[in-house]
Amino acid sequence: MTESDSEHRVRYDVDGAVGIITLDRPNKLNALYPEMILRLVDLIERARRDNAVRALVVRGEGRAFCSGDDLSPEDRFKYGPPDLHTRLRTGFPRAVLDMLTLRKPIVGIVQGYAVGAGLDVALACDFRFSDPKAKYGAVYVNRGLGGGSTYLLPRFVGLGRATELLLLGRFVEMEEALRLGLVTEVVPLEQIEKRAMEFAHKLSKGPTQAYGAIKNARNQGLGLDPVKGFEAQILANVELMFHRDAREGPRAFRERREPNFTSEWIDLQYDPLVPYE
Repeated sequence: MTESDSEHRVRYDVDGAVGIITLDRPNKLNALYPEMILRLVDLIERARRDNAVRALVVRGEGRAFCSGDDLSPEDRFKYGPPDLHTRLRTGFPRAVLDMLTLRKPIVGIVQGYAVGAGLDVALACDFRFSDPKAKYGAVYVNRGLGGGSTYLLPRFVGLGRATELLLLGRFVEMEEALRLGLVTEVVPLEQIEKRAMEFAHKLSKGPTQAYGAIKNARNQGLGLDPVKGFEAQILANVELMFHRDAREGPRAFRERREPNFTSEWIDLQYDPLVPYE
């Protein structure tokens, strides 16, 4: 199953239970412009709504994952005045927010460069597989700009190191990226697609709803005091009681077998709880 849109430069494919979003503007190192961002948002929503898709891969075509926002001249008023509201609706933060809150795991294949907005998109993935020569960079300050990566980067590397990277705008190479926890695994370029897809397919067989609840509790916990944070943690498990996987997991453990997770929702109106014998 393949869909291509040359105008918006973003492709969507499905491989089994894995959705694949490809930024497809290789001649510009996959630099983002508003139509691409809106298309990316639409495809994230498409993956969310498709129950058969249980993991998502985000990748870039060509030599780079994403080189950031396209800073070339554009019709900046096409979607309204470039105020805060318009930027939240049509700028890359909208896609990043949708990725962070997507209740399915996201695997990033990050080759070449992930800089500027591209770094934010990469960090919004739950796992990042990068080639040994890849470079990450919060380079906004080098353009006289700021704000980008200021939310996510400190949450990965801490306040002190994030301040250094943000104010100096320097590149992070893979040895340092591994040490800082920015990369899940460094894989030779010729093997990276195969390795990441194998990983994504493994995730697609897991407890999808549990992944989603964990991501949501993680997001909530970052901005809460300890009491509220643990409440979010408890509520994650309460919510999961409405899914068959929360019963299949303990049952499989008791029966000493691998669980068969399906991500199915229990409709209590028609499927009342049947207690264990």
